[in-house]
Amino acid sequence: MRSPPLSVQASRPPSEATPGAGSIRLPVGWLTGALLCAFGIWMLPSVVMVVLAQTRSDLSMADLLTLLALTGMSATALRLTLGFWLQARFGPALVFWALIVLMLVSLGVAGLLAFGEASGMALAGLSVMVGLGGGGLAALSGPGALPDEETQYELETASLVGHLGLVLTLLLVPYALMWPLAGVPGVPLLSGGSHFLGRLDAGTPVWLGWPGVLWTGICAALLGLWCLVGRGGVSLKMPQWRGALLAVVLGLLVSALGAAVILPDSLGGRTPAVPVEVILPVLLALCVLVILGLTPPAQRSRVTQLLAHRHLWVMSALWVASLGTFLGLTLVFPLLTSMLFRLPGEGAVLYSGVFLYAWMLPMAAILMRPLGSWAARRWSGVRIAAIGTLLQMVWAGWLYAVLVRIGRSDYPPDELTAYLLGMAGLFMAAGLSHAALVQALPKVFPPLLRPGASVWLMSVATLGMAYIPLALVRALSNDAVHQAFLGFALYYFLCALVAAALYLRRHASIYNP
Repeated sequence: MRSPPLSVQASRPPSEATPGAGSIRLPVGWLTGALLCAFGIWMLPSVVMVVLAQTRSDLSMADLLTLLALTGMSATALRLTLGFWLQARFGPALVFWALIVLMLVSLGVAGLLAFGEASGMALAGLSVMVGLGGGGLAALSGPGALPDEETQYELETASLVGHLGLVLTLLLVPYALMWPLAGVPGVPLLSGGSHFLGRLDAGTPVWLGWPGVLWTGICAALLGLWCLVGRGGVSLKMPQWRGALLAVVLGLLVSALGAAVILPDSLGGRTPAVPVEVILPVLLALCVLVILGLTPPAQRSRVTQLLAHRHLWVMSALWVASLGTFLGLTLVFPLLTSMLFRLPGEGAVLYSGVFLYAWMLPMAAILMRPLGSWAARRWSGVRIAAIGTLLQMVWAGWLYAVLVRIGRSDYPPDELTAYLLGMAGLFMAAGLSHAALVQALPKVFPPLLRPGASVWLMSVATLGMAYIPLALVRALSNDAVHQAFLGFALYYFLCALVAAALYLRRHASIYNP
């Protein structure tokens, strides 16, 4: 598996560039494998929280959704702090050490879940640490950050394949849970479960250590291949590892602060008294302060120039609507579906068939990305993104109506087909919009700001993984889940309106990017 090297020009202003300097050799095949592991580990809570709901009676749906939100919050903070630091400092050695870190995170997940019931604070720590998969290395997958079209295409492909890690977790982990794990007792399901091949009856033992063990094995296999055939004399030294460690530590500290604010009393925290619409911007502002502190004084002006660029904030809203929706719904779909389609007359028994098809919806969104890229190159990125966002509004409205009917129904499973149709439409529209926005990014931002804009937009979009679960927690407290989707539909409409007003008018400063 000797992958072709990807030549990337490190991002420097022309005044700092030197002949022959700044060019690094990035093995795109190994980066793709590392991204696959990163995204797969990142999505583990999506499966783990459903299994915890099926095996433990002391965790409420609000608790589990809050734990899911911590994963998105952690990834956002790490993508910002580590992503900005890494812009001109990544290469083959980083891919190797990232795989080491991901393997250690997977081992931690396995150890925490395999032996006994983890406390609420321990589960919160797990959710924050798993965010390392979505942070850091994933920040390298921004194709808009790269200067030449060929390199951009190769890295976009690596990112696309890397996102299949999300699908692999939803596909393989539920199936692996039923395999006996040596020396570890199984935990019986309180209600039925499922995997992509079928259902599991109540009382079937599952082994909760497998999510971590599975990805530990995949990371170890890639590392073994690297040592055998992939290293090719590449130095594995990282002279600036202290800076990387500091960026990770500060990102985790911001995440821990967020956890302290949003964790409810039942998980060992304090139920938040302020809305999520205030909490998340405050945490984003803290990340900006960390970025400015980590950035060398000579380059700090470029960060402030980026933050002052008005199109950054417009594009941020559009990326949250597209990529944020894809990531957030992928994370919450299994747990939300298990809760919505409880069988009547059986108390707290959850709907058991969710993993038969949970993997299909993100897969559909991923398959829409090539179509979105092609359409954007033909008709412009923002135009296609606006159309996709309007489609998201339509499907969110559809889901609102379906959820209203579910709330009134004596037998919620009757609405399952309509619900799945709405979710599939929302996923596919989000995939279309995001691919189009990736094509528009180089036309909106000047070359010197593109690397930072790419990292920022991917990071802010990840807030969707925090906002969607927390919005559902608030809706659950009012016994009105449908209200969350009405809010999503309104947000999509406003995003499409702003995009059309700013970019699709004939006399716009940036027309039809």
